[in-house]
Amino acid sequence: MPYSMTGMGRASGAIKDPPINFDVEIKSYNHRFLEISVKCPNGFLPFEDEIRRCVQKKVSRGHIVVIIQQDREILPSKVEVDKPLLRAYLKLVDELKDEYKIRGTIDINTLLPIPGLIKFCQHQSDSTHVYKNFKPILGNAIDSFLEMKKREGENIAKEIKKSIAVIEKNIHRVEKLIPKRNEGYKDHLFDLMKNYKKELDEEKLYRELLYTVDRSDITEECKRLDSHLSLFKESLDNDDHPGRKLNFLLQEMQREANTLSVKANFFEISKAVIQMKEEVEKIREQVQNIE
Repeated sequence: MPYSMTGMGRASGAIKDPPINFDVEIKSYNHRFLEISVKCPNGFLPFEDEIRRCVQKKVSRGHIVVIIQQDREILPSKVEVDKPLLRAYLKLVDELKDEYKIRGTIDINTLLPIPGLIKFCQHQSDSTHVYKNFKPILGNAIDSFLEMKKREGENIAKEIKKSIAVIEKNIHRVEKLIPKRNEGYKDHLFDLMKNYKKELDEEKLYRELLYTVDRSDITEECKRLDSHLSLFKESLDNDDHPGRKLNFLLQEMQREANTLSVKANFFEISKAVIQMKEEVEKIREQVQNIE
């Protein structure tokens, strides 16, 4: 059963060491190829490619957005003072006091707000530890995401099968109408010939009739269209990611339907072929959302 190309999944969870709550949301949109973007906290930036790989193992097409949020930052494992910056700042203060005769003192409250003076350092090992504990939450979000894509895919498949049933019904109708069309064409031709005053060469007439019937024969088109439908249903039922294959088969089905339309030469057959083409177009719209 196919998966829909669109879907959304969510998961929330917490890790204990350090205590952080996470929310993960995964959304996907139609796209010809696979494109994964990750929006995550700074501490997870080194793991973006791994997050993409986790998603890529489960999907084949679509524009996918992974959003990871946390309720607090990972505590820094080390705090440092930029001493060269502090010395430069204090030197500048002394120069200003001497040159402009400024009075006053500097306390810690003046120094701490200086941008970049205090550095919070985070070791890679800390982020790795947090990410390792976070991965099950990511896995739950992916499972939720796939479950929705599967449900949507099942609904799409049901609608497609309704259209397939209509096409099959019209193929059988056309096959039954072929003898009637041929007989009607023959009768029409003989009626025209009754008013033809010159002597007729019956052998030549029959040859021309057979040639015309053979040229307008649509039996093979009906068989090929029926074969394409069988392959289409098989892929729809058994393949997890049949989107590209279904698109190819739709092109072949459209080609056969167009040929039937050109060669129909009979109102009832033309009417049935128009219904087939309408259903093929409905299927095409649905398949655009199949992964």
